[in-house]
Amino acid sequence: MRTSAIQLLLLFFTATLGCSCQGSASKKVSEDGLQITEQTRDHVLQRIISAYSPEELNKLNSEQILALLSKEEKAVFADLHWRFVTNKPALVSVMRHNKQETIPFWLTEKGFLKTQLTVTNENYEYEVWQKEFPAGEINLGINGFDLHRPVYFVTIGPVQGSDMPEIIQHAPDKWEVSHMEKGAYIYNDWDELVIKDFPKEIEGHILFTTIRGRARESAIQGCFRATTNPSSKDVDQIVLTWCADPATTQAIQWRTDPSVVKTSLRYWKATENKKSYKEKDATYEMLRDSYIYNNPEVKHWQINLSRLIPDTEYNYLVYNADTKKESKTYTFRTGPEDDRPFSFIYLGDTHNDDIVGPVLNQAIKESPNAAFLIHSGDHVNTGLFRDLWDKYFNSAKEVFPALSFAPTLGNHDSQDGLAPTLFTQLFMLPDNTDNDLPAERNYTFSYGNARFFMIDATGDITKIAYWLEKELSRTTEVWKIAVTHFPPYATDDSYPEIRESWCTLFDKYHVDLVLSGHVHQYFRSYPINNQQVESTSDKGTVYVSSVTVEPREPEPVSSTYNKVYANKGSLYQIIRIDKHTLDFKSKRIDNSIADQFRLQKQNQSQKQ
Repeated sequence: MRTSAIQLLLLFFTATLGCSCQGSASKKVSEDGLQITEQTRDHVLQRIISAYSPEELNKLNSEQILALLSKEEKAVFADLHWRFVTNKPALVSVMRHNKQETIPFWLTEKGFLKTQLTVTNENYEYEVWQKEFPAGEINLGINGFDLHRPVYFVTIGPVQGSDMPEIIQHAPDKWEVSHMEKGAYIYNDWDELVIKDFPKEIEGHILFTTIRGRARESAIQGCFRATTNPSSKDVDQIVLTWCADPATTQAIQWRTDPSVVKTSLRYWKATENKKSYKEKDATYEMLRDSYIYNNPEVKHWQINLSRLIPDTEYNYLVYNADTKKESKTYTFRTGPEDDRPFSFIYLGDTHNDDIVGPVLNQAIKESPNAAFLIHSGDHVNTGLFRDLWDKYFNSAKEVFPALSFAPTLGNHDSQDGLAPTLFTQLFMLPDNTDNDLPAERNYTFSYGNARFFMIDATGDITKIAYWLEKELSRTTEVWKIAVTHFPPYATDDSYPEIRESWCTLFDKYHVDLVLSGHVHQYFRSYPINNQQVESTSDKGTVYVSSVTVEPREPEPVSSTYNKVYANKGSLYQIIRIDKHTLDFKSKRIDNSIADQFRLQKQNQSQKQ
């Protein structure tokens, strides 16, 4: 069989870049091209960073970047973004967003012609570029060197006088393939955005959906960043989480620069002398963000302590064997085994805002004995940028080492259809993979007489529903509290799929409280069951949404469902559970009360 140009490229870059792809380049095309494109981009980024000053990096335009590429690198960017094999001649249509300033270099080089045709959805208009190809391979290039989120999409149809071609194989092959028609969606990360108008000439053509995250595969222009909190040999970014039972375990993670070879955790009961400490070596993972020119790589260390004594205070510190330095000594307390009273702090969207540190510090001042901190998602503005997480950890540097953190994912933490890799790398969380769910994105934990359900609002709603019902059905704790980013009852008709899949389970198993964020407003619902308002909380679930940053412009919220609404930000919430009573208080940083209420369970034993 003839070796194609693409197969030669795959073979060449497998050897040159050390790609871990197995087998020959003639195997079924899948993720090889994606991996090679990203590795090529990273090599180009490193070369640019070493050749230009920080002031010059983000002044490079597409033409200058193109001039810096070798012949092989240019071929990767021109040929490995989309790959198709057809059994008949094909008309390929590339729909390019008309607001993208620079036309992808390969489009004209490959002979595509801009037509007078356009495709539109509610937000964007796309130019239609077309070319006819003979049967066989079709290779398309990158969206551009800019980070233009509305990436192009593709249809394949018959050439005049020929039948519709069959797509023998295509790559990437992870997204839905449909047909060009009104109401079809383009982006799998935004499937509510559907096609409104399109030319009849391409109706019924095979439509390859994509994700907006594909813009990042080759993004170089204007994408260089500096972290304001670079790593060093000293330990920092110490964070407490749980990946197992809070009563007997404690997960701890921290950061150093890549040069540090060994760190360990020393811990001892607070009632004992420090000399009695136990020591456990930490493992690490290298985290790389090639765009951060002043600190692209860090070591992220982690450890999970087990067989701890419930309801016990422990002191701990991180020991750096390289520098022979100990970190500051911190304290954590394991969870109780009984139903003694406890309180926790709940935050909504934080988004890297400068207000986060002051709000957190005020919350700790208000509730110094809080057992843990819950966050309903959108921790940072762009969850794929490590420098933003650096700022986030710095703003909470006095809180995270002393208060266990239970985070959930928001849409900003998992953007544009890409996996929230940094979220799962930075936080040790329960490694739940039931129903083929991605690890560490949906999890539960018990504390005292309450069970918490931490739900990934950006995930597969149906798969999560199966997992959620299994978890709810076996829960015996008195209180059930769910945390998920999108608020199902913000408006009269918001999130119908979540209402149908998850809220029906909240109704069936009587979840007491659902905590959310996202809308950048504060609201609290009436008790709700089966999308109907109930008179008392023992008949329905109360939904709350809050926000730490300043609010947006007022948005219409549901007067049908919501009892309390406030266009306020800088909020934190203190929730206290004492056997059959739950007290909720929402406060602003100025110590004013935004809302408060009580949920009371009647005629119930501690264990249902």
